[in-house]
Amino acid sequence: MRIFVSYSSRQRDLCERLRLALEADGRHQVFVDRAELAPGAPFDETLRHGIASCDLFLFLVSPDSVAAGGYARAELSMAQARWRHPAGHVLPVMVAPTRTDDIPPYLRAVTILEPQGDVVAEAAAAVEALQRRMRWRLRTPAWAAVLVVAVVFGVAATLWHRGRANDAQASAALRAARALCESGDHELAWQRYDEWVARLPDAAALRLAREDCGMRWLREVRLVIGKDNYSDIVNRVLPVLAEAAASAQGRRAADLRAHMGWADFLRSRDGAGPLQPALHYRKALDLDRNNVYAHAMWGHYVMVTRGPIDDAKRHFAAALDAERDRAFVRRLQLSAMLYHQAPAGEVEALRVADEMRRADEPMDPGMRERLWTSVYYDALLNRQGLDELAPAWRDPAGVATFRWLYPEDQVRPDRAVQWRFMLASLEEASGDRKAARARFLAVRDQLQREGAAGPLADQTHAALARLTPPVQRP
Repeated sequence: MRIFVSYSSRQRDLCERLRLALEADGRHQVFVDRAELAPGAPFDETLRHGIASCDLFLFLVSPDSVAAGGYARAELSMAQARWRHPAGHVLPVMVAPTRTDDIPPYLRAVTILEPQGDVVAEAAAAVEALQRRMRWRLRTPAWAAVLVVAVVFGVAATLWHRGRANDAQASAALRAARALCESGDHELAWQRYDEWVARLPDAAALRLAREDCGMRWLREVRLVIGKDNYSDIVNRVLPVLAEAAASAQGRRAADLRAHMGWADFLRSRDGAGPLQPALHYRKALDLDRNNVYAHAMWGHYVMVTRGPIDDAKRHFAAALDAERDRAFVRRLQLSAMLYHQAPAGEVEALRVADEMRRADEPMDPGMRERLWTSVYYDALLNRQGLDELAPAWRDPAGVATFRWLYPEDQVRPDRAVQWRFMLASLEEASGDRKAARARFLAVRDQLQREGAAGPLADQTHAALARLTPPVQRP
């Protein structure tokens, strides 16, 4: 232990004996040498360093050492500047009778050792006792620090392992729920997401995935609707999307807003209202002017509300330009045009189908079926809107599009004769009279073999009459 001894020059011999006693076992380093400085001279920097670096300031109390203006009082002021309170740092030892009132209050703040026998021996014993207390005091914070570090490390390790476990659980839950949602089992996927988000509320990936699943559920709800009506699903999903939209930014916020508009549209189909989905679509486009969902859903809404078809086409063109979720845009585009139930919408649906064929885009099976029943069957067999659709039929590409939509080897057996009749009609309309006549003949022969009669047979005979060249008489 480093010990600084402050004393009056009259106790020089006592101080020297004390130094020797303290340094006898080699455990202490005692600073006692002090240059005799003239009054008013600057203190030696060595003196300052000795006080600043000591572990114990030992003050030999005597009338001379406590006298104002002495070197000992100056040293005591340095010690007081270092330690606000002397306890544990300063050991006053009475070496000469001194009036209590003359002793500085700083020294009187601790118990002053008043030796009853040998001053050196008792002072050395007091230093040993103080050192033990200091050692314990120094050791305790060290052990406490070790304990704190251990506890913190243990807690951190526990939290780390718990975090790793939570991350693993969240990842597994995410994969399972996402697979369910992508497979079309949206309701079960939503239940799983709700369970895991409640269990792991800080798992941001789970929350984002649940929002994605909710938006997908709304987009595909018409494909899986069963005993529930639209509002039953919307009421479960919409609060999650609305909460997310409040803090989302950019394209993510626009996606959420667009689906909120779509949710309102679905609810309006259940009779809820008055609702204005277009307000959400407009807000989405304010956030992201090229947002695929806002444009596609708004285009659909224009057609459903009997708006201008050119406005709807403009929105769908913008949605396609976004190059996101193109399959959804096409499905919604065809659905909107067929929902219109007017020749202009059907012509546009045929144009879209032809565009998809040229781009080798996949056709949704449901849309393929709707085109069969709502366009080809109604126009070519039921003769509904046939004249209005004539411009579309005259395009030679119409034959290729029909064959692309309904490859011959994939046509249902009960539709085979209808398929041939439709194809023959398109061939005739496009100007390929020879191919059309041959195909109508095949249809006639099949109907005759089956003994079938009715409108299809009548129309076949009428087509052959148109396509059969008149007999040339000599």
